[in-house]
Amino acid sequence: MIVSKLFEKMLREMVVEEKLPQIEAIDKFLSQTPPYPTSKKILDAKKSVFNYTPCDNDFELSFAKYLDKADDIEAFSKLPEQFGFCIQYTDTRANIRNYYPDFIARMPDGGHWLIETKGREDIEVAMKDAAARHWCDTANELTGQNWSYVKVSQKEYENLHPQSFEELVAVINAEGLFG
Repeated sequence: MIVSKLFEKMLREMVVEEKLPQIEAIDKFLSQTPPYPTSKKILDAKKSVFNYTPCDNDFELSFAKYLDKADDIEAFSKLPEQFGFCIQYTDTRANIRNYYPDFIARMPDGGHWLIETKGREDIEVAMKDAAARHWCDTANELTGQNWSYVKVSQKEYENLHPQSFEELVAVINAEGLFG
């Protein structure tokens, strides 16, 4: 077992290549996502580029309704897997995985949020959170636009009943609820 772990570590050091982030040509927009069938619960959202917002569970549906009604959210989208946006992260066994965040939102000031809703947490969540924060930092640096990440816990969200997205983020940050 010790030999296999040592071999795995040495192999990863030889195989994994570190690259500097760079902007690739944008040839894909959310609005260009082709229609797709779904059997998920849907919201007829007014602030989304899509006519319907399919949600994976009741919490996502509730949160999508919240984003659609929040005065300080200009636009939002549940990120469909068909769009293909993902963030790579390294799991607990040092495997490279893809993380698909739940929502993106745009504020009236032009700021952007990458949002993860979380009902249950497992060991991978902290690694996904770190990768999402890193992605936002890199996006800020490369684009000059403001990108931020927040993880919204179902339990805390249901207890808060925030009036605005700004209030939700402030409470999450103040109470140390952010991953």
